[in-house]
Amino acid sequence: MAVHTYEALFLLDAGRASSDWEGVSGQVNGVITRNGGEILHTRPWEVQKLAYPINRSRKGVYLLTYFKIESAQLAAIEADIRISEFVLRKLIIKLPPNVATEMLTHYTEEQHAPEEAAVPAT
Repeated sequence: MAVHTYEALFLLDAGRASSDWEGVSGQVNGVITRNGGEILHTRPWEVQKLAYPINRSRKGVYLLTYFKIESAQLAAIEADIRISEFVLRKLIIKLPPNVATEMLTHYTEEQHAPEEAAVPAT
């Protein structure tokens, strides 16, 4: 089976994420690793006020994740994410190899910068 690189953007419940960021983000990334994926890079993106309430949440925080996995396993990840109580919405796209290399190079350089991305506050 072919292994591809994917970019996933998860919209998480900001209330739960702000109280236990490590637990919530770890649980979301744990779904990927439990299904045979390899996390390449993950980072919090930003907190946003939602245009409309989703599951009674008015704010959401984005979690951007890059990972590799066999394409057949992607359906299992989506099914597990669908029943997660922390994830409000998700978007997973397959990256072309040249784009994946460029994006991961960018984030690797960013990690070596003196400032690290802070955990978003609500």
